Amino acid sequence: MIEVHKFTKRGVEEGSLKDLVRKTICWVDCLDPSEKELKEIAEVTGIASSDIRESINEEDRPKVLELDKYSLITFRAPLFNNGGNSPNEDVIETIPLSIFISKNKNNIITISRKHIRSIEKIKELVGKNTNVLAKGASALLYRILDEVLNSYFLVMEHIEEEIDQIEDAVMDNPRKATIEKIFSTKKTLIFFHKALTANREVITSIEKEYVKDIDKNNIKRFRALYSDITQLIDSAGTYRDILTGTLEIYLSSVSNNLNQVMKTLTIVASFVMVPTLISGIYGMNFAYIPEMHTALGEKYGYYFALGLMALSIGLMYAYFRRKGWM
Repeated sequence: MIEVHKFTKRGVEEGSLKDLVRKTICWVDCLDPSEKELKEIAEVTGIASSDIRESINEEDRPKVLELDKYSLITFRAPLFNNGGNSPNEDVIETIPLSIFISKNKNNIITISRKHIRSIEKIKELVGKNTNVLAKGASALLYRILDEVLNSYFLVMEHIEEEIDQIEDAVMDNPRKATIEKIFSTKKTLIFFHKALTANREVITSIEKEYVKDIDKNNIKRFRALYSDITQLIDSAGTYRDILTGTLEIYLSSVSNNLNQVMKTLTIVASFVMVPTLISGIYGMNFAYIPEMHTALGEKYGYYFALGLMALSIGLMYAYFRRKGWM
C-alpha cells in the first residue's frame, strides 16, 4: 500500500508518485509493497528494483548507502507482535525501515514490510502540523528516527515493569513459567542490543556527514539521537544483567526448596526408622526373649513396646529441635 503526502500552500494534501519528479516537498510511505508497487516506485525514482528489494529484506542490517539519485538509510524499528500501538505482548524482534532521501532534498520515501508504530505517529503528526513537511526531507528524517527511538524507550519501560513482576514472582512463588519469562525477556533484549548497536552506526554516519543529502543545518539535531541510542544500549545491558541475577536467584530458590523437601523427608524417615527397628526386634520369632517372659512382659509387653517407640520419637524430636532442624 502506497500513501503520498505532499506539501502545498494549502497545507498537506494527498498526492501521487508523479509528485516525486516535481519540486513539491512530499513523503511517500509504502507498507508491505507488492511487486507492482515496487516496480512503479523504481520507474518514477530511478532506483534499481534490486536495491529496493534488498532494502526491505527482514535480515538486512542498518546501513547508509549512496545511490545515483537517492541516499538509502536502513534503520531497525521495534515490532509490536499484537499489531497495536503498545507492547501488550512480548516484543521479541525488530524489522528494517528503509528510508530513501532524494538528491534534491525535497522528498523522502519510507518502505517497510510490516506495520511500524512510529510511522503511524508521524502520519498523524503530518496531518495536524504542516511544518513537519514544510521544513524538508532532512527534518522529516529526523522526526522519523526520533519517533523510532521513542518506540524503543516505550518498550524498555514495558520491559522494566516485566522485570519487576519477574522479581516478585521469583521471591514469592518461583515456577516454571517464571523462568520461561526470564528467557523470553532476555531474548528481546538481545535482539534490541544488536539492532541498537547497528542503528548507532547509522546515526554516527549521519553525524559525520557521510549522507550528503541531509542539510548541514540539521546535522546537529542528530547528535541528540546518538545520546538516546547510547542510553538505550546501556539500559538493555543493565536489564540483561538484572535478569541474569534474577535467574541465579531463581535457581538458588529452587535448590533451597529441594533441600527443604529432602530435609523434611529425612526427618520423617528418622521418626519411622527407630520404631521400625524396635518392632523388628520384638517381632522376631525367637524361643526366648527375656523381658517378654516375665510377669510384666507377658501382661504389658505390647504397651512397653509402644511406649518405647513413643519415647524414641520424643527424644529424636527434642534433638532435632535443639539442632534447629525443625
